[in-house]
Amino acid sequence: MIATTYLSDGWEFIETRLDKPGAIIGYSDAEWLTATVPGHIHLDLLEHGIIPNPHEQMNEMGVQWVDQTDWSYRCKFEWEPDADAPKRVLLFDGLDTICTISLNGKKVGEHDNMFVGFEIDVTKSLKPGENELRIDFKSALNEGQARMSKYFKAEGLPANVERFEERSFVRKVQCMFGWDWGPRLVSCGVWRPIRLIEYASRIVSLSATQAWQMDGSVILTAHVESEGPGELDYELKVGEEVFVSATGKFHIENPPLWWPADVGDQPLAILTAGISDPENEWRDDWKSIKVGFRQIKLLREKDEIGESFEFEINGKKIYAKGFNWIPDFSFPSAITRARTEERLTQAYDLGTNMLRVWGGGMYESDDFYDICDELGIMVWQDFMHACAYYPDSDHWQTVATQEATTNIKRLRHHASLALWCGNNENLQMWQGKWNWLNYAQPPRFYGEKLYDEVYAALVKELDPERSYIHTSPCGDVEKDCNAGKVGDSHYWDAWHGRGDWKYYLDSTARFSSEYGFASSCTIATWEETLNEEDWDYRGPAVRWHDKTRKGYDTFTGFIELHYPKSETLEDWTYYSQLNQRDALRMGVEHFRRTAYCRGSLIWQLNDIWPAQSWAVIDSTGRYKAAAHEISRRLYAQRLYSFERVKEKLLIHYVDDRIEGESDGILFMVTATDLSSGEELAEWEFRFEGEPGDRKVIGEIDLTGLSVPDTLIFGWGPYGDAWHLMGEPKEMNFAEPGSILGSNSLIQDAHEEPFMGDRFAIQIDHPVVDLMLSVDGDTGVFIDNFLTFDEAGVYELVVTNSITHFEARSLAGEHQTRLTRSPL
Repeated sequence: MIATTYLSDGWEFIETRLDKPGAIIGYSDAEWLTATVPGHIHLDLLEHGIIPNPHEQMNEMGVQWVDQTDWSYRCKFEWEPDADAPKRVLLFDGLDTICTISLNGKKVGEHDNMFVGFEIDVTKSLKPGENELRIDFKSALNEGQARMSKYFKAEGLPANVERFEERSFVRKVQCMFGWDWGPRLVSCGVWRPIRLIEYASRIVSLSATQAWQMDGSVILTAHVESEGPGELDYELKVGEEVFVSATGKFHIENPPLWWPADVGDQPLAILTAGISDPENEWRDDWKSIKVGFRQIKLLREKDEIGESFEFEINGKKIYAKGFNWIPDFSFPSAITRARTEERLTQAYDLGTNMLRVWGGGMYESDDFYDICDELGIMVWQDFMHACAYYPDSDHWQTVATQEATTNIKRLRHHASLALWCGNNENLQMWQGKWNWLNYAQPPRFYGEKLYDEVYAALVKELDPERSYIHTSPCGDVEKDCNAGKVGDSHYWDAWHGRGDWKYYLDSTARFSSEYGFASSCTIATWEETLNEEDWDYRGPAVRWHDKTRKGYDTFTGFIELHYPKSETLEDWTYYSQLNQRDALRMGVEHFRRTAYCRGSLIWQLNDIWPAQSWAVIDSTGRYKAAAHEISRRLYAQRLYSFERVKEKLLIHYVDDRIEGESDGILFMVTATDLSSGEELAEWEFRFEGEPGDRKVIGEIDLTGLSVPDTLIFGWGPYGDAWHLMGEPKEMNFAEPGSILGSNSLIQDAHEEPFMGDRFAIQIDHPVVDLMLSVDGDTGVFIDNFLTFDEAGVYELVVTNSITHFEARSLAGEHQTRLTRSPL
């Protein structure tokens, strides 16, 4: 049998100087202090009150010293030998990052890669009774700088090279060194569990690959690494059927197919491998994984435009809708399964069928990919290189080989895994000669050998059923890999280039794998982040949480193109979020109704800390205005949208179904006077909706309608769309009327019971972008940032019963009142 002991208790930490062994510096009479494992040094220092929360106010600036020194961790544990388990290893699931491991005062190992777990044989190092495990972490910042200087000298490079930084020389989460949406909190620590494993025989790892046959059957092959005597056996449970094998190969003739979300179901089979002594009736050890049967391809085919970039699942071409994913917290050790499940469920709620795990983050936890398998969210997986040059000498190729091999084997069985990608934007950086700091340009594309040779060969060898691209964007590799018409595109002309979001209409992306527009986090998140004296949207604390590098006047200028000038932090939060919503509406609608674009991955889904960023869900999990719009309509399977062309308003219909019947659809449109609520005109459009449609179903002549007074509103059986004829800051809204709310609803006797809370509001005028909150928290209202074209009673979904609420629209602040009577 196998015995596993988690070493999670009794840990302590201290600041040390590893260049002077035994020296302790920094405090008078310094002591070892209690630590949390798994954890990070910043979290331990915060727990003891030594540093403030680096996510609040401008505290990030004051904790930079933490990364400039070394830290040690230790724990003591009791152990007694078991004759039935003569082998003993310490398994480290994750150490961050550069460290030496000692057991009972003797060095037993070293480690230097946050992305790779490893183990140390301690069979001869353990002693009966008390044992002490110690881990000494070097400063990743200092070590990275030292390695960079040494490498530059060997390569004949000057002291400073553009986009070639200390982080390139440390294999850890790159954005922990700071990014244009996140803080510089490099940190260190035991970030994943440590286990003492005792055994005679064991299963070290289990993965699986699929080989599809011409007749539609599939051969599933289990790949097992085992240790010790015994026989291997395999079991595969597919639905209610159980198959057994002595070889690890299973031929499944009619496999139940796994599909992405909104296309089909996600059946998962359970593969188990065990090792046992033939004389015993039980297994000494076993492992199980879940597999989904599907074929997935990235299609890149020459055509009259350029070259396609499109995913095919089980022979069906899929439109990819989703987001880029970054680490969900500054200190990855604190990201629990519950937090991961919450964020991925939110992505699913937003209509996601693909997430891109971005190359400046990390290979995510097993929980992440398991949940994606269950939800039907495809994963585009970058290798961990982003926006920098990287050393690619023989030594660094060996490092890359170990890292990639470990993670390919770990992830390749997942049904959700759709694509491997070598890096984020590194070829684009090289072609464009990015020059932010006016440093010297490198003489060659450092890192190219990793992406073009090492990773390409490893994916082909270890995961041949998956496609691999060497970089993203991956267009014209000779001239401009981000030019459009070929491969995927990172479309940043809106925001980073010409600025305003109207330029999304100029994109010729075949697959838009990055695009976005920044906004403030929610007011409730600001309240948890700022002090009262910081409550100024142009103040230093609020600006500190803007890492976009646009310049704050430019940032505010983008919003003021369309919305009134902000006077308060509440104004800024509201208007910037609406502007982000408008930007993404323009982008998503354009990319989805364009016949040659086959994917939309917004930058970005989530945030690493409280920030003004491109995320649509802020760091506390609260939806911004854009998230509500995406969930409600932008990523719906069928989408109606308006496109203004001078005095004409085109009406578009998009249908992402891959099969099904055509159906007759009636789409109604009205023009309404915003001040009086009077209906000015009405139109009807009847058409047949068919799977795969991207078409114009009608147009409206706007001649004669008053630009600052008119709201165009359309609705059909699959959603709605609306359009203000002028800029929001120029519209003539009615004075904000009183809004009546009620938790009491008149329920139809024949209606199915509703699981959850509902809330009704009554409005007396058309209202645009109605934001509802309770004590500033918009998250209470699952339906929010709403537009209604006429007075009436509207039913909303809320998280709990409402006792009071606030309301704001583009007309201004509304008075609110609660009644106990049904509306």
